Amino acid sequence: MRSIILCGITFPSRPPILRELSPLDLSLEMTDFVQTVQEVFTTLSQEITVILVFFISLTLWKYVGERKKAVRKQKSMVSSPDLPKPLTTANKKVEQSANAEDSKAMLAIQAAEVQMVKLLESREFTRALNLFRTFERNGRDRYFSESLFSAFIQSAIRVGKIDVVERLLRTMKQRGSEPSCEFWRTTLKMLSSRKHFEACLTIYSIWGNTLPADKVVFSCLINGTLENAVPERAVPMLERYCEAGLEPKDYVLLFRTYVAVNDVDAAEKAFRRLGSDLTSMMVNLVILTCVKAKEPERAYQRLQEACAFQDKQVKVSDEDEESIVDVVSYNTVIKGFAQAGILTRCFDCLQEMRARGLEPDDVSFGTLLDSCIADNDMSSANEVVSQLMRSDHAVDTVMCTMFIKALVRAHKLPKALELYEEMKLRKGEGTRPDIVTYSVLVKACVDCHNLERALSFVEDMAADGLSPDDIILTHLLEGCRYAGNHALGKKLFEDMLAAGVKPSNFTLITMLKLHGRCGAHEEAYHLVANWEKQHGQKPSVIHYTCLMSGCLRTRNFDQAWQAYQLMLEMKVLPDETTIATLLPGMVAAQQWERVLCLAMKALKPSAPVPVGAETLNNALSQMRAASDQAELAFQLQMLMQQSGIRLNLRNARKPGPPGLEY
Repeated sequence: MRSIILCGITFPSRPPILRELSPLDLSLEMTDFVQTVQEVFTTLSQEITVILVFFISLTLWKYVGERKKAVRKQKSMVSSPDLPKPLTTANKKVEQSANAEDSKAMLAIQAAEVQMVKLLESREFTRALNLFRTFERNGRDRYFSESLFSAFIQSAIRVGKIDVVERLLRTMKQRGSEPSCEFWRTTLKMLSSRKHFEACLTIYSIWGNTLPADKVVFSCLINGTLENAVPERAVPMLERYCEAGLEPKDYVLLFRTYVAVNDVDAAEKAFRRLGSDLTSMMVNLVILTCVKAKEPERAYQRLQEACAFQDKQVKVSDEDEESIVDVVSYNTVIKGFAQAGILTRCFDCLQEMRARGLEPDDVSFGTLLDSCIADNDMSSANEVVSQLMRSDHAVDTVMCTMFIKALVRAHKLPKALELYEEMKLRKGEGTRPDIVTYSVLVKACVDCHNLERALSFVEDMAADGLSPDDIILTHLLEGCRYAGNHALGKKLFEDMLAAGVKPSNFTLITMLKLHGRCGAHEEAYHLVANWEKQHGQKPSVIHYTCLMSGCLRTRNFDQAWQAYQLMLEMKVLPDETTIATLLPGMVAAQQWERVLCLAMKALKPSAPVPVGAETLNNALSQMRAASDQAELAFQLQMLMQQSGIRLNLRNARKPGPPGLEY
């Protein structure tokens, strides 16, 4: 029997002969046939569904591709300037909607800017800054105006928020802004007036030569480098500064920079370019540049040129012109020669100054005197003092005191005393000695062990209505110590305290030295013990150590230890000098328990005090040599070893207590 294969299922070509089948078989055959047909239709429907999905997908893919091509073509045609196409109604609506949204956004930005300005005017800087940052997060700050940035920067400077200033300026730089010259003037002037010079230099590092060539702008920047002690950073700014169309008075800043960087050649070039337009300040700066470069002769030559400019100016004009050479000019040259050790040229300048009608001042004489003393030329020094006293220049107390100090420093006390006597004779002319003058002279006489002359100044002070201070009291007590006059020192101390002199810590040290020198240790002890109560000043470790030292000098070991105990009671910790002073004293007194106590205090792990290894080794050696001190010696050695202090060879060989080795 032939069969038919359809969709993978085999069918017989014709049904079997019915008449050959029984009714039951026929029923079964019909059921099988129906099931076979259902399977065929199910399989066909699945395959047809797959085919339909494929064709539908293909059709959609082609449609989308053609649509994209059409859109790209339309866009290229619209963007082409040669082929303008009218917008469709839909495109027009989209563009109009976008323009409307942009207009609303700009209105919101403008309203926010007005609100921020009002907040800044009301001194509400933080609120204004927070509002600004909400626009900054999404980049809308690029629409803000220069005036808003200027208002923010000025407010930030006022409240000291320099980091905000720098951030705003960097933001303006990043968005490509070109601030106006007035913006930079205002910003830099405010920063300079509040001494934010580093911020000025940061502006230059950000903007560089894109800043406008303006005098105000670059003067603030150059001043910032000079005030910040980085004048080398001003050199590249000078060229832009000169492009601003400088007037003669503006050259002062140039000369200040040349002085700071020691550029003599550039200073001389500007000096000659200005000529008769120079001012005295400019001349002095040029001379100072030469002096700093250690070229005093070059400075003198520029001084002569300036004098020539001035003489020419006087001849041309009948009016009284401002002098461009003054006393400061000559003083600067004199200083240069003095530093170079050319004393004769200093006196030449002094004579030339007087020839030009300029009277030397205290700086002139002071520089000359210092130079004479440095060269040990006392004959010239005497001449300087004589010229000072004969000069028409008003000699005041400060000037005379300065001369007295210089003479005392040069160990010329007799000459200083002569000047003092001259001051007393001319005290009606403003040269009356003051407390500083007397202090210098008292100390000078004490250092020369001339206590009688030092005391005479106290009488002179009383005659002039002046009262000694604690410095003069300290000097006089020092003189009493040198002379060993304990009674006089005590009387001076008591009298001056009664007169209202408030003693200082230096006065206490001097009194302790005086008591110690004369063996009055008990008085010294009570003086220290009651000092804070009587004078309101707590004695320091230096005072206690001085007290101990005085006791030990006269071998009063118990009193020295008593002073140490007082120091601990007053909660004053010993230092290295205290231990180095007291420990050898206790060794000399053979007070071994006290020696061990001091060593334990010094080598305490929580607060160690530096102590010399040789001092401890010496104490250990002498402790071992003493009778019945083996146990204390062993404790000291163990303490030293635990503290990492190396034993010397002698101590290392000594045996310890029975059963123990060192």
